[in-house]
Amino acid sequence: MIAFEHVSLEYLPGRFALQDVSFTLSAGSFTFLTGHSGAGKSSLLRLVARLERPSSGDIQVGNIHYSQLRPRQEPALRQQMGIVFQDNQLLLDRSVFDNVAFPLIIGGYRYSDIKTRVGAALNRVGLADKALENPQVLSGGEQQRIGIARAIVARPKLLLADEPTGNLDPDISAEIMQLFMQFNASGVTVLFATHDQSLLDTFRYPRLQLHQGKLTSAPQNADEAASPRNRQNPGKG
Repeated sequence: MIAFEHVSLEYLPGRFALQDVSFTLSAGSFTFLTGHSGAGKSSLLRLVARLERPSSGDIQVGNIHYSQLRPRQEPALRQQMGIVFQDNQLLLDRSVFDNVAFPLIIGGYRYSDIKTRVGAALNRVGLADKALENPQVLSGGEQQRIGIARAIVARPKLLLADEPTGNLDPDISAEIMQLFMQFNASGVTVLFATHDQSLLDTFRYPRLQLHQGKLTSAPQNADEAASPRNRQNPGKG
């Protein structure tokens, strides 16, 4: 599903956000992306989402090699992905419904489809009764759930999460984690960036670990991250 082949991201001469990173993750896998603050986690996710371009190397998502990707193909590629940010990036002058509907509106969906999909997404994250509320009156955990509903509303094959529990207390973090596990159990590939040690200790999923822009560990093979044991029954440490 995701493959990096000797990928580097150089911002300034000799200054790398990522350097010579190679790994492969299978479709249907759940993988933690770990490392200290500034290790390159967000840069790696932005490369997968095609929000950044690598300085060298090639990235493959599904059957698409980014080195061969044409600009007009990028919107269709991004529609296969959902992205969850730590800070939600919600539209605070719009309702919960409008926030979740936003990617569908941009994608040109009919209103009848938008209504159905938004209702289903809000139901999956437990916010079906909050559709007409303003996000500002909801809790931090509920706001993060809005961001998750927006990420899954187009039914993506790949879900990218950039520290989605970073501002939440442990109980809410565990609830958010359960949502991602449910999506993964339904076949969605999840790449979940975190440096929350309690999550890493509790949910024993395979890891991509970065240190100063270099990959220091990765699943030994593509099947490891996708195995039923790892996807459905993560053990506690």
